[in-house]
Amino acid sequence: MAGLRKLKGKYYSRIWYKNDQGKRREKLIPLNTKSKRRARELNKEVEKQERAFKQGLMNLDEIEPRHLTDLDHIIDQFFNYLNVSGKSEATISLYRLALDTFSEIYQGVDIELLGKQDYTDFLSKMKDYYPNNTTCNIRLRSIRAFLNWCLETGKIKRIPFKIRQLPVKKTKPRYYSDQEMELILNEAKADKELYARIYTHWKTGLRRGELHNSYFENGFIKTYDPIKNGKERSIPISKETRKQYFIAKDGTYIDDTVSGKFKDILVSLGLYKTKHGDKRNFHCLRNTFAVKKYFQTRDIYRVKVLLGHASVKTTEKYADFDIAELDQDFDISQETQQNSKYVNPNSQRKGQRQRNSGQVNGQDKHQQAILGYS
Repeated sequence: MAGLRKLKGKYYSRIWYKNDQGKRREKLIPLNTKSKRRARELNKEVEKQERAFKQGLMNLDEIEPRHLTDLDHIIDQFFNYLNVSGKSEATISLYRLALDTFSEIYQGVDIELLGKQDYTDFLSKMKDYYPNNTTCNIRLRSIRAFLNWCLETGKIKRIPFKIRQLPVKKTKPRYYSDQEMELILNEAKADKELYARIYTHWKTGLRRGELHNSYFENGFIKTYDPIKNGKERSIPISKETRKQYFIAKDGTYIDDTVSGKFKDILVSLGLYKTKHGDKRNFHCLRNTFAVKKYFQTRDIYRVKVLLGHASVKTTEKYADFDIAELDQDFDISQETQQNSKYVNPNSQRKGQRQRNSGQVNGQDKHQQAILGYS
């Protein structure tokens, strides 16, 4: 019967058989796991297939540990994706810490067999690893993103349980005022690509890595992040934003380079820290877009759609500001006037036909629902 063999830290099932000349040969079946317990479970499946092979019911090349989801193997694939997609070393390190913990908790367990009933035990073990709720939440977000990616890429058929954030003291999102953005862009203008990256993320709210998964169509930037909720969203943009978007999209800077250069600008201008001492970074451009868009529209659901959040509860933090303070930081009067004049050039003729017929189709209703071109 099939036995186990360990090579370079991973286990294989070993099958002995006779070839056409009657000579005894060895066949190694990769189990793609470093866990001995898990390897034993997978080997049982291989033994069943080995018996079918010796009975002439299947070919040798068809033997593999089927219908079993190996967590370590999937995690390795996930990190391959992160490396290929250009995620920063800091981001990858955060995922590594979280998924090492997840792997330890469920070592040798088929994650397809997990369900809602396992969440309480999972959360209890996470709290044992990370007593601080803020740190625990960071790890939980990474594990949730990993599971979303698994579902999006077909590694699992369903998310085993819904991961919720633990209660922590609320902190307001850090953003840049219009005056600060003017200083930042003026400092970056000597570097055409850097300027375009900053401008694009400021005007669209794109996450840093989402630019690479985006494309332009009919006046909208369309993008998605497979490790978030994996759903595509549309962001209407102005002519100037479109110009900067294409420069940024065709650029050669990796995300870490952009973040580093952006931090250098903040430090040189004395904007790296807020008046309360909180540090700011490139991601705060997304916060700026969200806070300003809510201040402009007073519509939290519209902001939710533009940011691509799965729940409006995630978006509500951008509405937790004093309006008088925002009025000092943002001038939306001129921008609102410009937006009202902006017309999507690809929909002019369609809009004329609809005005003539007195009808509005679903796409235009959707556009009207998220108006506020950036």
